[in-house]
Amino acid sequence: MSLQVAYVFTQGKNIQSGLGQNHVTAILPQGTSTTNLTNPGAGGTIPFPDFSANSSYQATIGQSDYNGLQTKLEQQYANGLTFLVAYTYSKTLSDAGDLLNGGSVGGYRAPSVPGLGPMFDWGLADFDIRQVLHISGGYELPIGKNKLFLGNSSKLVDSIVGGWSTNFIATLQGGQPLSIGCPTATTAGTGCNAVSVPGQSQKLGLHTDAQGKLNWFGNAKAFQQPCPLGAAPTAGCIPESGPAVLGFAGPITRGPGFHRLDLSLFKAVQLNERISMQFRTEMFNILNHPNFNAPGFGGNGVVAISGATNFTNNNFGEIGSTRDAPYDPRQIQFALKLYY
Repeated sequence: MSLQVAYVFTQGKNIQSGLGQNHVTAILPQGTSTTNLTNPGAGGTIPFPDFSANSSYQATIGQSDYNGLQTKLEQQYANGLTFLVAYTYSKTLSDAGDLLNGGSVGGYRAPSVPGLGPMFDWGLADFDIRQVLHISGGYELPIGKNKLFLGNSSKLVDSIVGGWSTNFIATLQGGQPLSIGCPTATTAGTGCNAVSVPGQSQKLGLHTDAQGKLNWFGNAKAFQQPCPLGAAPTAGCIPESGPAVLGFAGPITRGPGFHRLDLSLFKAVQLNERISMQFRTEMFNILNHPNFNAPGFGGNGVVAISGATNFTNNNFGEIGSTRDAPYDPRQIQFALKLYY
């Protein structure tokens, strides 16, 4: 048996990210026109008012930091048992999105405002998973001829009780970060993220809401947004000034985790010295456990739920799809192998 413990640090530079272009260059009050002005270069308007803003412009401007505690406990084959347990506790920070796997983290709030830019959105990465546990292994049951139990059994008895073994793979991991946007704009031309309300628990967890639908957030009051820039504070928003009117930097919460167990059962039968046979039963997702996407996330042929990430909407927190394509129900398959 061996145990390994490691600390891993990785830093990324010049990461490709969807920056967009022709954004406003200052934080402007809500309702301010950003186009068709006499002096388009002044007052934070977009640099080129005759052209569209926020098109799909990519730039290698992102960066990331990964810090991880990685542990591994491994048992080599002994007395019919072998297993591997791998546990990782980590944190990944970035100001670039995940180009390969999508994600539930919002885009840049003020990419062209001097002093803010992409680094203003430095926070948990789309693909940050704080805890991951993998367990795998196999075990030959100590029953049958030349085994611990019934070691002197006859050939007939051994053909029934002997030769059994099992393999297993279990995956347990936490949810990925999720951004919550502001229900109403606080500025003109720049984005906004919701903020956490002190003293209010988000009460994360799968449950059935008042509409009888699957929901992830148990307390919408845990989220709030800044008041619009220059407007008088009203109920339902938090007074802020300067860049703080754009809300929280990075994701504010997490979506559902991922849990799965696969199990297989083998029965070996020795027909003679040269020929043997193996019967296999393989069970994928044996617990028939669904793994859900974040609220409002579409995919797998399912349309995203409107308002699922709007804490003022009745659909807030509703889950409409699973992570596996399409639903990953329990599957059991059988096989018969002949060795000669």
